[in-house]
Amino acid sequence: MVERFALEDAGYIMYTDLIDRLHADFPSVPAWRIDQIVTAEHDAITGGILQIVPAEVESGAAEMLARESNSHGSEESLSDDGEVA
Repeated sequence: MVERFALEDAGYIMYTDLIDRLHADFPSVPAWRIDQIVTAEHDAITGGILQIVPAEVESGAAEMLARESNSHGSEESLSDDGEVA
């Protein structure tokens, strides 16, 4: 089970707040470049592993999985051998 916590307690910040602060500190740098650098730094620190997602992702994913499992019915079940959405 995944342990729930507040973002602030875990040392996380909102992405848009980060971009806004960096853009204010470096106004001559285009927004796309700030985004590119933040993404590269995030990947360097986390190994590219997605750890925080919006809560709505769970309900959307559950809806898609329910639809998918109903449509497969008696067909073969999906495996974890590289299948991507």
